[in-house]
Amino acid sequence: MREVTVRADRAAHTGPHHADGTDYEVIVVGGRVAGASTAMLLARLGHRVLVVERAPMPSDTVSTHAILRTGVLQLARWGLLDDIVEAGTPGIREVTLGFGEERVVFAVKSEYGIDTFYAPRRHVIDDLILRKASEAGAVIRDGTTMTGLMRDGDGVVRGIHVGRGKAIEEVTARFVIGADGHNSKVARLADSAYRRQHPATNTVHYAYYRGIEARGFWFQFTPGVNAGLVPTNDDLTLVFAGRPKRLLPQFTQDPDREMSRLLSEAAPDLAGPVSGGTRVSRFYGTSGLAGFIRQAWGPGWVLVGDAGYTKDPISAHGISDALRDAELCARAVGQALSEPTDVSTALDGYETLRDSLSNRIFEESRVLADYGWEPAEASARMRVISQEVRDECEILNSLPDWSAVPGLART
Repeated sequence: MREVTVRADRAAHTGPHHADGTDYEVIVVGGRVAGASTAMLLARLGHRVLVVERAPMPSDTVSTHAILRTGVLQLARWGLLDDIVEAGTPGIREVTLGFGEERVVFAVKSEYGIDTFYAPRRHVIDDLILRKASEAGAVIRDGTTMTGLMRDGDGVVRGIHVGRGKAIEEVTARFVIGADGHNSKVARLADSAYRRQHPATNTVHYAYYRGIEARGFWFQFTPGVNAGLVPTNDDLTLVFAGRPKRLLPQFTQDPDREMSRLLSEAAPDLAGPVSGGTRVSRFYGTSGLAGFIRQAWGPGWVLVGDAGYTKDPISAHGISDALRDAELCARAVGQALSEPTDVSTALDGYETLRDSLSNRIFEESRVLADYGWEPAEASARMRVISQEVRDECEILNSLPDWSAVPGLART
């Protein structure tokens, strides 16, 4: 477990019991992409922030890594792209979309100043953003578990209980932000209502391979199979395959054989390069993720990332959405802290904007994950998602530039 604050000029923000009677203004539960980004931005805005992360960091988590235009735009706006590149993350400038026998190969077009995509390992990007949050003044406690929410006599969330060994500690805050994933304990304890939901229909597995010639991202949609290649750090390529959930038992019986079969069924020209590589990790994956959009906030609590909005990973936009919503959440919570008499306006605005940017991709991902489509329909649905991404980039690019925050320089 670590507890660190890097910038000495922010040290006064890390001690307990400030003028408003709280230990922190904001506690973020969950320190991966969504939580770390939200904490970093709130700390940059000058707020007292604590991050509680159950896992020791840096560490990996189940993820297919691809960051598409929305997410890369956010990393660029926050001044983090140079760090991603310096960590050895390969730049992706070509994407192959396969729809049955059709191949659509295109160079990443320069839009909003972005002409390259990335797919960093999670132990790289999560830890990078946590370090940036610490540099901005946030306190980071990894290897620490939230055991419960604290409420006042009116039922308003006022902090959390955290476990440190056998001891239980109370930590108070004006807001608790749940960024603790699709099985969010914060969401469950806050009794966050579901706005939309659907059952899990798609099971996905992946492993890391060495020695595969992958020119860029490859996302293949063949009836009954979704598969592809994602180049990542350390000269590795993530190879994944998804199929209807009912077929999961076939994978558990003989993973290598089933992966080879799925890739061949998806596309022989995809399976060929993989057969020439060497698998260097175990298989990771999920038996299926139920999709949902939850109520985004309530008295004293807010949700961000997968805690509030989880969709099937088939569209590869999960990390990008987390980076998008982290800023929307941070700005809204910052406004609520600055104008406590108008909290509902700020947080209703966050929920409305999050939902308006998410609803269409959520639905397209749900249909794709059902595997009831033919290649032409999959192609059409991916074009809809691409247009939605352009729309959200337009909105994000219109937000205030982070280089205007005192003491920060955009790189």
